[in-house]
Amino acid sequence: MSAFDRPRRLLLVISNLETLGGMEVQLAHLASGLAHDGHGVRLVSIRSQPGAPAGPQGVVLDPRVELVHLGAVGRNRQLQGLGRLVRMARGFDLVHCTGWDASLWGRLAGIAARRPVVVAEHTPGREHQVSPSGAPRGRAIALHNRAFDPLTARTVICAEWQRDTLLGEGVDGDKVTLIPNGVPVDDLRRRAAEGLTRAALGIPAEAKVITHVARFRPQKRQLLTLQTTARLRETLGDVRVVFAGDGPELGPVQEAAGAIGADWATFLGRHDNVPSVFALGDLTVLPSTGEAMPMSIIEAVAVGVPIVAADVGDVGPILERTGAGLHFPAADVDAFYETCLAVLTDDGLRARLAHAAQDAREEVDAATMVRRYERLFGTVVG
Repeated sequence: MSAFDRPRRLLLVISNLETLGGMEVQLAHLASGLAHDGHGVRLVSIRSQPGAPAGPQGVVLDPRVELVHLGAVGRNRQLQGLGRLVRMARGFDLVHCTGWDASLWGRLAGIAARRPVVVAEHTPGREHQVSPSGAPRGRAIALHNRAFDPLTARTVICAEWQRDTLLGEGVDGDKVTLIPNGVPVDDLRRRAAEGLTRAALGIPAEAKVITHVARFRPQKRQLLTLQTTARLRETLGDVRVVFAGDGPELGPVQEAAGAIGADWATFLGRHDNVPSVFALGDLTVLPSTGEAMPMSIIEAVAVGVPIVAADVGDVGPILERTGAGLHFPAADVDAFYETCLAVLTDDGLRARLAHAAQDAREEVDAATMVRRYERLFGTVVG
């Protein structure tokens, strides 16, 4: 155990582990990796109700991770749950908080228990962080960062572009550490070979297939992918698109598909084997207007499928470092079409992108991420 001189007790806190998003998946991988390395790990999901699934759909937690669903929905229940979090924190060496609003309640608990606190920031942009009713949360998050940063040991960013956001909110730059997200590469490649097939979905072997794996939120732009696939069909013939994910925009995009008779569009909803969805495709896309370092891009690199994605957050840099895909300006919808067209019509280009992704395992492997967190925790705990 190179990062710690001995195993440590680590309390990991998140708002809702049941949500199928990159932040939740990343934390599940981190918890499992830390437990595998011998640390005592308790993972607390503030909003999840007792009896909820043990982790995000499709992600299996290491059985050594102790999972606690706090069931604190609503401000009054969360205030009541804070006392329980404080008592928990006293039994651990460090409190790690992932995302809003765990970085409020978990940080308060760690401070009250006099335990060092590490906050992991996964913002895709404050403008995208809203309450369930759609109210903006950016100002509140900035205020609590400014207030609590002096009592926070470290803040982890998963994408370099987030640094300026945090500095603008008063976070001490000397305490900001970049640790990119990671995924269990070997496991994802195994699952990619064991799941969905084109035949099971009624997709001809000779068709060109685009996959889009993401929550159905406005920033993810599944509607643009649908429209772009329709344009590609006019040029290339039989091009199919497979969507995986759920969320508030799922219904509207399905309605749009129905309105144009898009029987070539498949909607899988939440799927428990995302790697096998990527493996269906000649190409996977993510034309988002805002991201940090999306897990879907990292998972696609791990599986080895060519990628076309908008140059937002740290998406462009990781595609350039790995050579696993091409990026385009997020505002240029014609560039999205043209880049997809180039990849789908050039067998040599697709092969080069796929091979580069296969060779980039160290860059995106969860074990690399866990080692970096262990080194950071070691400096904090001492």
